Amino acid sequence: MYHPFFQFVLPRIGQAALDVLLYLNFLQLPPLQLVRAWPVLYYGLPLLLMALLAYISRDPLGLGIVFAGHLVTFYCIGTGISLLMRRVGGMPQLIWRILWLDGITPWLLTAFIMWWGRCRALTLCTTKYDLTTHKSLPDGALRLVQISDIHPRACAAMDHTRIPELREKIAACHPDLLVLTGDIFDEFTEPEELDAFCALFGEIDAPLGKYYVLGNHDLFHHWREPSFGRADLERGLAQAGVRLLEDTAVTLPCGVRIVGRKDYLYTNGKRFTAAQLMPSGLDDRYTIWLDHEPRDFKNAAAAGADLILSGHTHGGQVWPAGAVGMVAKNERNYGKKEITDTCAAIVSGGTGTWGYKFRTQGKTEIVCVEIKQIN
Repeated sequence: MYHPFFQFVLPRIGQAALDVLLYLNFLQLPPLQLVRAWPVLYYGLPLLLMALLAYISRDPLGLGIVFAGHLVTFYCIGTGISLLMRRVGGMPQLIWRILWLDGITPWLLTAFIMWWGRCRALTLCTTKYDLTTHKSLPDGALRLVQISDIHPRACAAMDHTRIPELREKIAACHPDLLVLTGDIFDEFTEPEELDAFCALFGEIDAPLGKYYVLGNHDLFHHWREPSFGRADLERGLAQAGVRLLEDTAVTLPCGVRIVGRKDYLYTNGKRFTAAQLMPSGLDDRYTIWLDHEPRDFKNAAAAGADLILSGHTHGGQVWPAGAVGMVAKNERNYGKKEITDTCAAIVSGGTGTWGYKFRTQGKTEIVCVEIKQIN
């Protein structure tokens, strides 16, 4: 347990310092200079502006807090540069004053970031990886599509209105296998969204099957009670021909093995170890390892995994906060990582976004992996 000073006093001191910094910067805004002759307006309007920022950022899951966070960050950086340029003086200080625009620049930068982040979140990409193996594959090759972290919600990047686009991109990959690596749904998913996406999964043609592992949001309520239960999810998956794997290993008729782990957060770490899932260890079967969180890579590889597929991180989604938070808890934030000479891990940036239509890191993507057998 932290000392009360660090838990309660220091954060309040930091907040007060930021409030003072913002207030002093807001006093320099050009529009306020027009009312400088009226002290009540001149000194009062910045307080109203700060109150407005506090109001729009009151929801920890809202886009307002992202806006306020970026604005405050730009003001902090800009104030630091202004102090430095004041010491330097001369032409550098003049150039900086022109660029700073008396405090207008942070608003312009924040507006640009919000626009760019929305565009980035709504751009659905197909990210392709090519792998090789000496192990036997059906007809010498295997192509799979990974869907992860959809979080369907009207205010997020993915909801039922985007299903036609998602269906088209999946079909274009011609997958032999479809894997869904958790947080496909969450506590904000409405029953209509659950039904719509389960119907989509039922329409996808994947000859070798469709497999699903739970994430930390699918059935676990972090923010509110979900509008559906486990029975609703299992029924929807069953109708779509999707098999739910929970600390289970299955071997397909073609010889490929699929291992699906329970989520670490959802179970508070109370799940089978990698060795318990595959007690026989390395063998000649190509093994695809599904684990929502990118963790325990080395143990999975030692147990016999050839390809580990994870999600959860959203590629950071909001830089730098998301990147710092995820790297602190996970072994990979985004993309491909070679674990051993024969095992690779791929972390998806998510087929949707968490909370809002905004992304400044990672990709909104489906992952298409093509594995080829070599002699």
